[in-house]
Amino acid sequence: MGELATGLHCPGCGQRIGAADRFCEECGRELAVYRAALPDLTIDPAAACDQCGGTDFDDDRYCASCGARHRPPDRAEADLGVVQLITDRGIAHARNEDAVAAAVLDDASGPTIVIAVCDGVSTSDDPQVASGTAARTGVDACLAALAADRTAAEAVIDGLVAAFEAVRGVSIADGHAPSCTYVSAVLRACGDGEFEITVTNVGDSRAYWLRGDGPGDSVASRRLTADDSYAQLLVDAGGMDEQTAMRDPRAHALMRWLGADSEHVPADTAVHSLRVRGPGALLLCSDGLWNYLPDPTGLAVVATASAPLRSARDLVEVALHGGGSDNITVALAAIPAAASIPAGGAQ
Repeated sequence: MGELATGLHCPGCGQRIGAADRFCEECGRELAVYRAALPDLTIDPAAACDQCGGTDFDDDRYCASCGARHRPPDRAEADLGVVQLITDRGIAHARNEDAVAAAVLDDASGPTIVIAVCDGVSTSDDPQVASGTAARTGVDACLAALAADRTAAEAVIDGLVAAFEAVRGVSIADGHAPSCTYVSAVLRACGDGEFEITVTNVGDSRAYWLRGDGPGDSVASRRLTADDSYAQLLVDAGGMDEQTAMRDPRAHALMRWLGADSEHVPADTAVHSLRVRGPGALLLCSDGLWNYLPDPTGLAVVATASAPLRSARDLVEVALHGGGSDNITVALAAIPAAASIPAGGAQ
């Protein structure tokens, strides 16, 4: 499966921190906001070159001794407590072009969770740059909007617009257009055991609400986003169902994406909101997972059967055992049953 890497850093100085840390040991910052971004391309000081064993790497991750580039781990994970992040190279791809970022704003009313998952468009230049830039920028801009008392619906669009502009900005020449998909969500506690999920997306990375077994009156498991793909066009036209449409060789062709060659207006992107009660989970994922298990009910069986980190890993294993033909990224935020939520807010 390959080496694991964590991606949690102090938002002030960038120093690596643990999920349970309340203060950064490097700069002393109080860690009321927990962030993670994966893949984490920071090279561990103890890492050695795969080719020559050297330990000195430049800023672009090239070995100073032999010139070989340091390869990131095949899988990276981050545990933010209330949300689990995993991104995996899969089996068939030579590198991971997906990215995921999340932040948890912890306050007295309960945590606010912001997540973005991006899938680099493999036919574009440097797709991994586009996805990493979009995920990190989108989460940061969404957090800034929430801090400015904008609504969750406004915040997810602010995040998308910022991500779109940031991806445009990584283009270095005419015809150079790193591109990616984008799906983001804000999850907030509303009180009385109810939570609001607000999502937006461009491309075919998805968000799902997955209801768990147990007492409660929450809505049934469902997909929260619509793909910007040729297959979705066929379904929307009423000519066939999704299962049939996905057999078309053009099924995964994107109608909208983030990149310098994209012409759509991100501010016009649809936003969807849903209020739910636990037990259940919010799942954001790239098509490396849902290609193998697109059905919300089937996803819910895996995503709510175990502790959140185990469930997130199990979802990745579903894709790997199915063939692992693409990069696989999962962001899973579990929502407990109302009876298990302390009076002060969600934990």
